[in-house]
Amino acid sequence: MITKSGAVLRAHWKPILHWAVAAVALAALATQAPGLSHDVVMAGEPLAHLRWPWMVLAVVAGLGGLALYGEMHRQLLMVGGARLSVPTIQGITFAQNAISNTVPVVGGAGALAYAIDQLRQQRVDAPLASWAVFVAGVLDTVALLALAVLGLGWAVHVPMIVVVAGVAVIVVGAAGCWMVLTHPAVLQRAMQVILVASSHIPGLCRACRVTWTRRAEESARRLSARIAMLRPNGRRWLLLGGLVITSWVLDFLTLIAAVAAVGSPVPLSVLVLGFLIVQGSIALQIFPGGAGLASAGLLGVMVAAGIAAAPAAASALVYRGISWLALALVGWVVYVMRIHTGPVAMHRHSAEYGEA
Repeated sequence: MITKSGAVLRAHWKPILHWAVAAVALAALATQAPGLSHDVVMAGEPLAHLRWPWMVLAVVAGLGGLALYGEMHRQLLMVGGARLSVPTIQGITFAQNAISNTVPVVGGAGALAYAIDQLRQQRVDAPLASWAVFVAGVLDTVALLALAVLGLGWAVHVPMIVVVAGVAVIVVGAAGCWMVLTHPAVLQRAMQVILVASSHIPGLCRACRVTWTRRAEESARRLSARIAMLRPNGRRWLLLGGLVITSWVLDFLTLIAAVAAVGSPVPLSVLVLGFLIVQGSIALQIFPGGAGLASAGLLGVMVAAGIAAAPAAASALVYRGISWLALALVGWVVYVMRIHTGPVAMHRHSAEYGEA
């Protein structure tokens, strides 16, 4: 049943929580101001002579890469029959990216929770929402690993047979994991463990905790059956793969265009290494979005390759300014806009414990 009082309470406290998250992210970004100021001073004159056509290309590529990730997410939802509009999915994607890249400590987990919650508000069922968010992240990671092996092998002149073998191991391994995890028996057992563990999360209503504990096996069977049905066909897999690979290519193009905007030539192999260091810094999650570490790593690679400090610093600053800071700011604008414009999802209990 639907609890109207719970929906009213949710409508009051949820905007407050969202504004608190935005405030924390803004404070985290403010702490980066001294470092950014230092980078601007270090970059010096090259920033005053930027090539604006290349800057425009860098911005378009950065936005396009994130937009394609959102489209991949939309295509995954369509596998389960959920057809959300492009603006809705893009809004959720940009806001999710902002949370992941700017909120300290819990940014990654918080971004996943936010995306699932927003999809639930769009009346996407919980199994499909969770599955789509999870699979999108996995595909993104697998694609980056495969491209990283290819790029690293080319940059450091690893024999092609070794590179191809490495990519094959990643792809075949991912496919094997997919087959195991989507096996009905494995999936049901995993869902049962998750539901039992979830029943102990503080803050959940008593009815939900009791229901999940008593009906864990039944619920796990129902949820696993739902998720087991979410199997993209061959054409959909090709589309998903094309979207995620193109998304990463556009991200790398952002770096190429940022360097071209500064005007100091940098070997492509150096940019490949720098790009991978940036992505590794982000993946470590020591600081949200790899703040500080990513720029320092990219700058260090370019300086070590013989690029002068000023143009190297300018290139790193322009790239991170677009791919991290600008996209995060756009995402937070979308996030704030969605606080009061998104629909309120009614909380549902089982009939045994629900209220009229």
